[in-house]
Amino acid sequence: MPYINQNFLNDLPNQIDIVDLISKRLTLKKMGSGYRGPCPFHGGKNNNFSVDSQKQLYHCFKCGESGGAIKFIEKYENASFVEAVETIANEFGLKIEYDKSGKPADPSLERYRALSEKVSEFYQQQLKSSLAKTKAVNYAKERGISGEIARRFGLGFATPGNKDLLTNFENTEQDVTDLKALGLVKTGEYGDYDFFHDRLMFPIQNSRGNVIAFGGRAFDKNVKAKYLNSQESPIFFKSKELYGLHHARKYSRTMDYILVVEGYMDVVALHEEGITKVVATLGTATSPDHLQILARTTKTIVFCFDGDDAGRSAAWKALKIALPIIKSGLLIKFLFLPDGEDPDTLVKKESASNFEKRIEKAQTLSKFLFDHIKAKAEVDFNTIEGKTLFLEKVSILITQVTYDVYQQQLIEGVAQEVGQSVEQVQIVFDRQAENIQMQAPVEMDYEPSMPDFEGDYSDFSPAPKENKSVKASMAKMISLLLNYPSLSDGTVEVRVRNIEKSEVLLELVRSAEIDEDITQEDLIKPFKSKQGVYKRLQELCVLTPHLSENQARDEFQSALNTAEKSQASAKVKSSISNANTLEAQRLVMEGIQKSKVKNKCSIK
Repeated sequence: MPYINQNFLNDLPNQIDIVDLISKRLTLKKMGSGYRGPCPFHGGKNNNFSVDSQKQLYHCFKCGESGGAIKFIEKYENASFVEAVETIANEFGLKIEYDKSGKPADPSLERYRALSEKVSEFYQQQLKSSLAKTKAVNYAKERGISGEIARRFGLGFATPGNKDLLTNFENTEQDVTDLKALGLVKTGEYGDYDFFHDRLMFPIQNSRGNVIAFGGRAFDKNVKAKYLNSQESPIFFKSKELYGLHHARKYSRTMDYILVVEGYMDVVALHEEGITKVVATLGTATSPDHLQILARTTKTIVFCFDGDDAGRSAAWKALKIALPIIKSGLLIKFLFLPDGEDPDTLVKKESASNFEKRIEKAQTLSKFLFDHIKAKAEVDFNTIEGKTLFLEKVSILITQVTYDVYQQQLIEGVAQEVGQSVEQVQIVFDRQAENIQMQAPVEMDYEPSMPDFEGDYSDFSPAPKENKSVKASMAKMISLLLNYPSLSDGTVEVRVRNIEKSEVLLELVRSAEIDEDITQEDLIKPFKSKQGVYKRLQELCVLTPHLSENQARDEFQSALNTAEKSQASAKVKSSISNANTLEAQRLVMEGIQKSKVKNKCSIK
């Protein structure tokens, strides 16, 4: 039996939420500060079974059964200790530390969390006492943030100075090292400096209420990055965290729905108006991990987006990610706001009760699915051709639904839309499912979907006869960079510059270098005049499966290495084929051998 590192086990309650774990298996209702439901161990129907998110414990007041997350899984699933830990780790995306040597694990995780709390306290104190606090206070008042809500979310102030945070912690060398690991202190040409300065600060908390990162809102309207997030770190993964989830659970009497908005201020503003069942993604598109967390917390997820093209595009991405995750009892809806409005402005304009009515009347996933495809098909839906195209497009998406009952309901809905029998639509659906299965690669493992270039993309990628490996790597790097602009740096630019026909990637790298928080829309905007390129870039904005920033960085470097090696190999082959005499071939081979020797020496 494998040994699990004791430090990993000790830290496990800090990395998960027992409410998420148990609510996936039982129906829990918010009651007071905790959650209640029928006990699964003695079979009672009353809500005697209590779950405490803060203490990470469960307890039945009838039969007395109690314990933590591991014990619950052991008893509920009749699992061994190791099986229970592995089950929990898999559900929360944690890597188990197996330790046969008995060596202590790195205690940095707990240290990082403790330091993040201290940093949050520092920013909050600056909001109260800094001589420069007036702009932050005035901004909060202008946005209608009361003192009570500011305290609820722990809002703070990063002062204009470049080293105020660093100076506060510089007496402890370990703290400075950890601040760098968390991305709160950076090292530049002139030494160390604070990453955040002159911003209203939002502590980012995990579901248990621990501070794990920060977001900062600039006061200057002309600044390029209006919002900045901390970089990903050992305790912070953007694709796994939702801003405001801890507050939603703490301040909501029930969790009958969760509203997903786009920014911190929307969450804070809605709390100000008494709407507390709200969360926001952290500068990234909705990920499968986000949806899994939400599905464990509520039965109804309502995505809230602007009604413009960008908002509907973001909603469409969320829909496509949601299709394979839909399960029994889960309802997903979409709320589109009037042009020029966001939740912050709209709730103030029309009152909380009217805004909640909008939430109740939000579009179902199926309606948005059908309406969006009709709108994008660009043909007359009243014609046979239009209905055929609709049927083809919608059937591709329906194949992604794994919940059989819902899949069948969608097929029946499609039959009504096109005026055909369910049996006729089922035939088309089955044929489409067969085609998709036949086209699927034999090995997918953990590879993001990167379709080959088609059409007129001559200035976008290598020509069709050129190295396919370079071509595929280029597509992968572009897709990763469009989703994670922070992957770009000076080193990447130098390497990309040496790859042939990398003009588009190079321009994206340069744009991302200037502003690592640049939006996808702004990244691809310069290519609008080249319709083929622009269309392909829009396709590559969708990254499947979703990766964490650290995973994306590894994938990007791997693709870059592959492109460089493939290009070098292609040049060697070209040199050999162009050598028309034995002497010329001999010289080429000598050059290759010298290169190999040089590379070996450099590795040593």
